[in-house]
Amino acid sequence: MGAKPKITLTRDIYNTLSALIDSLPEDTITEQLLDELERAKIVSPQKLPANVVTMNSTVTFTVQSTQKTFTYQLVYPSELDNTKDKLSILSPVGSALIGLQEGTEIVWPISTSHETTVHVDQVIPPAQA
Repeated sequence: MGAKPKITLTRDIYNTLSALIDSLPEDTITEQLLDELERAKIVSPQKLPANVVTMNSTVTFTVQSTQKTFTYQLVYPSELDNTKDKLSILSPVGSALIGLQEGTEIVWPISTSHETTVHVDQVIPPAQA
């Protein structure tokens, strides 16, 4: 994989995700999410741009390998329900999206032998979602 794009998180989201990772058994997704946290720029909630994917944002993204576009609200695993419009932060794509800015893309492993490029098309902040 090439260089990953910069990501931005608030301190609260960073701390909550760190605690979530610490509470789970180590696996590929938690390792990838931890790597993302380690390279994140931490900002105050007031300085988080509206077009950055954060928890509870609604994000529209395209998986480049299939050219399929999806729209989901990024949530913690405990917030998943029977609706089909939520995506867990602990899913491969969910962990790839956190902190990305609208218009950026990231090459992300979706299995041990396959990776894809995910492009962030649109971000709706949590308060407006």
